[in-house]
Amino acid sequence: MQQTIIGNELPPQSLYLQDKYAVFKRFLILFLLLSLVISIVSWPIYQQYQKGLQKQLLAQEEISVVSAIQMFQKEMYEQLHMLDLIVKSDALNDYLAQGSAEQKARLENIFKNISTSFHRFDQIRLLDNAGQEQIRVNLVDQQAVLIPQHELQNKAQRYYFTATQKMPPGQLYISAMDLNIEQGVLELPHKPTLRFSTAVHDAQGQPAGVLVINYLAKGMLVRFRELMTQRIDQQGMLLNNQGYWLSNHERDNEWGADLNRPDHNFSQFFPNVWPIIRAHQSGILETKTGVFRYESVDPLNFLDSQPAHFSMQHHPFISPESYDNTDWKLVIFLPNEVLYAHSFLHQPLGRTLLGLLVLMIACLAWLGAYLTVQKKLNHQQEQQTRAILERQANIDTLTGISNRRHFYAQGEAELERALQQDTPLAVLMLDADRFKKVNDTYGHAIGDLVLQELANTAITALRDTDVLGRIGGEEFAVLLPDTSFAQAQDIAERLRSDIAQCQVPISAHDKINFTVSIGLVMLGATDTELAHLLQKADLALYQAKQQGRNRVVSYSQAMSN
Repeated sequence: MQQTIIGNELPPQSLYLQDKYAVFKRFLILFLLLSLVISIVSWPIYQQYQKGLQKQLLAQEEISVVSAIQMFQKEMYEQLHMLDLIVKSDALNDYLAQGSAEQKARLENIFKNISTSFHRFDQIRLLDNAGQEQIRVNLVDQQAVLIPQHELQNKAQRYYFTATQKMPPGQLYISAMDLNIEQGVLELPHKPTLRFSTAVHDAQGQPAGVLVINYLAKGMLVRFRELMTQRIDQQGMLLNNQGYWLSNHERDNEWGADLNRPDHNFSQFFPNVWPIIRAHQSGILETKTGVFRYESVDPLNFLDSQPAHFSMQHHPFISPESYDNTDWKLVIFLPNEVLYAHSFLHQPLGRTLLGLLVLMIACLAWLGAYLTVQKKLNHQQEQQTRAILERQANIDTLTGISNRRHFYAQGEAELERALQQDTPLAVLMLDADRFKKVNDTYGHAIGDLVLQELANTAITALRDTDVLGRIGGEEFAVLLPDTSFAQAQDIAERLRSDIAQCQVPISAHDKINFTVSIGLVMLGATDTELAHLLQKADLALYQAKQQGRNRVVSYSQAMSN
């Protein structure tokens, strides 16, 4: 009934809304005002606190940075010493001077002993001036293996050989770290490798070849990752001078250049960060996502922070190209989430105090607003409850589609419309094949998942005008209004095919498929009841089961005889 306004008097409903608005307005103004004052006072303090926290966390990272750099320098220095040890050995010099079989066997034994003892050299090789391998020892299953003469290769075109030949006498060459290639193919499992090489000379000082040791860098990278796991957040990275990851907490991002994956590059992930890191030796860079602490590694620089046992004798003899090859960047990333997690306000006590503060601000305003709002909330709750009861009366709780009662109500309406307007109407009856076996084998929980997946697939496959309902345990029915026999067949086949491709997980690793049989019937001239149509569709469904399941069978008069 329509209400009447007399003079300035407002209807009760309008008064209710006006009072509610006034209470809410006073609550909102008070809450915002107090919050603003406290925020203005506390924000600079909080910012200063966050800066101090960031500085403190970064200071803790310095232990990892220094330890990693010293570890890299120690590893590189030891390999340089090993190369120098072999170059100065009597066995090598005697072989270069005379080249007898006995001296060659002696040198081969030294190569094998070094390989077996240290377990870090994948290959130790002596090449002649033409790049042909003269002696080669491989490390296979932690044992040194001497390669037969007929399997030795020519390495004249390999970059480390050509680079070494161009160097002055006595200079040492260290390659860039890459994945080892054997016979032109990337070796599996991947072997991160550094090649240390130098030219060797005979007794007259004439070039006699190149000595090469392939250092397996895997152990060094493993130790680096172990150092990174001791950090606050384990996002520690080692990059080469092109921005490709030599080590990353997400291992799939490593070796982008060697694996022909140019998108796996630091610059692709952080395009605004890489130019700055590449251009500077070290620093701290703040971004929207977090803080980067970066440091140039320079593992061949034994001048700055060397242990007492380091010797300076090698430093002047390393080739300039070697420094470029080992121009690495150690990058540590502290995401904002980590910084926030260490903030006092993100700790249980801090969150509790913040919550109490907000509660104190809101309490007075809320107290006045509660009683007036409660009535409306109760009314809304009643409406929601009624909507839920109405939905439960019409919807199948397991699958979310129409239940039997609601389907029949919709179906009767569609049947009446089809009869009045003389339009075609098709009915499908679906039944999950061997559903009892699914329940018996995998349990009713998996059976429920099968029915849910069946319903979801049907919803996707059917049109907006179609009517879908669950009318029994594993039985579903579909009404297809304004649909010819050919169209109904196409829809049924598509539905059957889509369901046959469904998969239901039964464990973390296993899934099962299921199928349906479908009976199809068209509205006939004598059909006036929905139940009669469904009976015919059920007869066709029975024939689909008898003919082997997972198929569509159309109703014929013979099925009723």
